[in-house]
Amino acid sequence: MKKMKLFTALLLSSAMILGGCGGANESADTGAQQNSSAQEEASTDTSAAETAEEETADDGEASAEEEAAPKELSGELTYWSMWNDTEPQGEAWQEIIDGFMAKYPAVKVNVQWCGRDNKKILKPALEGGEVIDIFEYPLEIDLNEYILDLSPYVDVAYDTTGGKTFRETLLPSLLTTPQDMTGRSDIIPAIGYKPWISVFMYNQSIFEEANVTAEPKTWEELDAACAKIKEAGYSPITFDDAYASWLPGMYLARAKGQDWVRELVKDTTGEMWQDEAVVSMAKAFEDFASKGYFDENVGGNKWPAGQIDFGNSKVAMYYNLSGLPTEVADITGPDFKWGGFSYPDVPGGLGTCGKEDPAGCTLLAVNKNTADPDLAMAFVTYALSVENDALMVEKAGITPATLDTAWPSTLVNLKPAFESVEVSLKSGGDIGSNADVAPTISENFIKLAAGQISADDFVANMVAATKQ
Repeated sequence: MKKMKLFTALLLSSAMILGGCGGANESADTGAQQNSSAQEEASTDTSAAETAEEETADDGEASAEEEAAPKELSGELTYWSMWNDTEPQGEAWQEIIDGFMAKYPAVKVNVQWCGRDNKKILKPALEGGEVIDIFEYPLEIDLNEYILDLSPYVDVAYDTTGGKTFRETLLPSLLTTPQDMTGRSDIIPAIGYKPWISVFMYNQSIFEEANVTAEPKTWEELDAACAKIKEAGYSPITFDDAYASWLPGMYLARAKGQDWVRELVKDTTGEMWQDEAVVSMAKAFEDFASKGYFDENVGGNKWPAGQIDFGNSKVAMYYNLSGLPTEVADITGPDFKWGGFSYPDVPGGLGTCGKEDPAGCTLLAVNKNTADPDLAMAFVTYALSVENDALMVEKAGITPATLDTAWPSTLVNLKPAFESVEVSLKSGGDIGSNADVAPTISENFIKLAAGQISADDFVANMVAATKQ
């Protein structure tokens, strides 16, 4: 692209002055250069031929010194945050905002600390035409009409990306997951940060003591691991009522896919609940219950009782979000050895273990009506630079967003799971998407795992509950 600009400069050198064309770091795709500097204006005496020769010498690539030199930015931005300024996340963001304004003294960043009321007040503010340049997208509301397509901006190198394009610095899922979460696969609707994933979180010390040397990738391997863990004197698996349906939901998603699970929970005939996949799922968990693989308290666990048992090293595995280490940090202490693996493949299933998992992130979007999208993206890329990503990891305990950020010890073993996800699913394969049926699924699965009903009972109960 730089060569194209140079060629144009050669053709038009008799009519144009180089200062109006921008410096070597300018991106024609995004117009990322905000203002021509005094140095560029002084370059009007330089001939186009000399400029072409000088830039061709480095094959169109900016030098390390050029990449490191901050571009001159000016203007004003308003950022609406989903955090409160007293939260660790808010405190980290305030440091980032202060750092951005220090780096670019001609820029002012206003911040509106909305907290979780963001989902209530953001859309009315946008509809009313309030100046909002950057915001965290709350998925509870539809803001697709206000988002800027960021596709032209992610393949550009910025002052804070170390000579790489912005895309090359991020976990790949942080560009694809926002598409899945917003249903906008045709554009890049937002940049993700604070990524999360649902996996089997496990106590690595218990795995080692039980001689479980590899993370299970199939149902048979999970069965074998549970047997070893039980033999070592621990409960293999627990869960809480709040997340009970995720276990059967993911089994069915591995068997037939998330779309099928969505159709299942919408079925009003009861027939789909008699499908072989449902029967196999119920029998698989009936088998686990009969072998004593579920902790004895699962029948009565109210959140966070199961998490506490897991944190106290009574139980080896808990299928949950990757944020679990933060939630139980006061129980586990700093020396707890965390692990996490993708929900295993099931017999006769689709083979999507390690490829499709419930995953998401916080979405940082740019208002399509912003007066200065280039300045807004300069702020976004600064906020998600390696340095500032590390700040958020340290201050707020979040999962890293960039490939080069050091992972905290509690999450480092989950990094392969984050990096391998190709398709982001909803929690539990979206088995909770029908609010009318979700409580019945949870209630009957809890009874199944506790050994209070049989697999046949589970199927019969769900048929009766959904048949209209």
